[in-house]
Amino acid sequence: MGGLVSRYKGRMGILAAVSFLGALLEASFLVLVTGIAMALVAGDSSVGPYYGWLVPIRHALVGAATVLVVRLGLSLTSVAISARLTADVTGDQRHLLSDAYLQTSWAVQQSEPSGRLQELLTSFVGRVTNTVSTMTSAVTALLSLIAFLGAGLAIDAASTGAVLVTLGLVGGVLTPLRRRIRSLATDSARANVDFASAVSELGALGLEMQTFGVQHRFASRIHRLSHDTTATQQRVQFLTGALAPIYMSMAYAAALAGVALLALMGFGDVAELGAVMLLMLRSLSYGQQLAAASGSIAAAAPFLEAIRSTADRYRAAPAGGGGVVPDAVTPLVGTNVSYAYSLSRPALRGASFRLAKGEIVGVIGPSGAGKSTLAQLLLGLRKPTAGSLSAAGTELGVVNRFWWTRRVSFVPQDAFLFTGTVAENIRFFRDDIGEDDIRRAAAQANVLADIEALPKGLYTHLGERGNQLSGGQRQRITIARALVGDPQFLVLDEPTSALDSRSEALVRQTLASLRGKVTVVVIAHRMSTLDICDRVMVIESGHVTAFDTPEALRESSEFYRNSLTVSGIG
Repeated sequence: MGGLVSRYKGRMGILAAVSFLGALLEASFLVLVTGIAMALVAGDSSVGPYYGWLVPIRHALVGAATVLVVRLGLSLTSVAISARLTADVTGDQRHLLSDAYLQTSWAVQQSEPSGRLQELLTSFVGRVTNTVSTMTSAVTALLSLIAFLGAGLAIDAASTGAVLVTLGLVGGVLTPLRRRIRSLATDSARANVDFASAVSELGALGLEMQTFGVQHRFASRIHRLSHDTTATQQRVQFLTGALAPIYMSMAYAAALAGVALLALMGFGDVAELGAVMLLMLRSLSYGQQLAAASGSIAAAAPFLEAIRSTADRYRAAPAGGGGVVPDAVTPLVGTNVSYAYSLSRPALRGASFRLAKGEIVGVIGPSGAGKSTLAQLLLGLRKPTAGSLSAAGTELGVVNRFWWTRRVSFVPQDAFLFTGTVAENIRFFRDDIGEDDIRRAAAQANVLADIEALPKGLYTHLGERGNQLSGGQRQRITIARALVGDPQFLVLDEPTSALDSRSEALVRQTLASLRGKVTVVVIAHRMSTLDICDRVMVIESGHVTAFDTPEALRESSEFYRNSLTVSGIG
């Protein structure tokens, strides 16, 4: 919380000064109004004395009205500063998190629970924003309290001192309650992230849910997760809300005791007593605001800490890369390359290979053999935990990342499109790609005719996630996306696994047209997809067990022969 205050200390300082001046004016207004009322009741023509001066009632009325107008102006200024501050905090916290996430390594991004970033950017940042608003209110309340106590000391030091001691005692009594609120809020923050992750996972299984008719079971699970989350939230909210009324009841009891004490002492100055009581009661209301704010800040502190710690964790693992620019992308050479997600999860072990310029290489193997891990290593998304991987003789880990990403490309198994036009999906945020480039890539991917048949061609809006297109069309658009930047190296992960025979044939035709121009790695289970490959790599249990031409593998690799037989190619 201290870092947040330090970041915006300039504007908070201005807000504090405006609030303090406004509070002094409010205290002056209350003293003047009390004096005017008492003078009218007593039939006097003047108010006071104030510091030895008597003020005519007419002048006192004009002065009170002037103070009220200036006070209103300062209040509106304070509201404007506070509104700008909370808006800036919202933007800054979202930028902090999103920038840190986007600059971190793929390994960290992939390991994040589904829905975590969304929850942090929405509800967590929202809580921090509300906290800043609460903090500005607390600053206003604190300085107003100081101003009122100062005015009270000027009128009657003994009574005001008693109020000050009372406020301190009441605040000390409530300290354990604030600690309990913070502890419960930490549990609530963790529960919110778990809930968002679980809902995101369940939401991705909508097709299966409908197919198996288990909507009621999904609903029951969400209800249970929601109950666990809201139960903690309810306790936090109750304790936070209880702070203010508990504080106010104790403070009023102290004020009542003070009045009784004054009565016993025979306090005789009615005007002075009225002014002191007004200031005392108004001070107690500001004290109530401080109590409520302290509870809200304690409840929000874990959410701010979660944002900070998450951003620090992202920044601690930046995406790899250096400043070296190799002569070319290929040959890509792996020497005893190994990768392990953890000590107990080795994914690739001692793989050695050489990928030449313009050749098409297939990769096959059982599920979990390490094929996708190999693809991520080749793309530079992960670093080998052992061995070396080089591009044209340069270690991939020190290659300039910007240079590398302009020369390699990727087609995932699942064709994800975002809400936008066809052109926007193919361009994929690369502003230097023009319409001619998009048409050329679409033609290469054998999807241009499908695009031109759409109502607005390239500028047809595809709806959410491209749901207006078939699976084959979406896959070919992602291939066009991969080709539009003229890559020198292209990796495709199961590009035809969910396609019909016509769409598969079109994809194979596209890949065949790249031979000799682009180095292509195709990860596939469908053996028919591999007919176009110059060589095929077989990976079993993390080991490269064979790497040769399809003809040679028919003789040397049992896995390859069995895969052909199962595919009916035989």
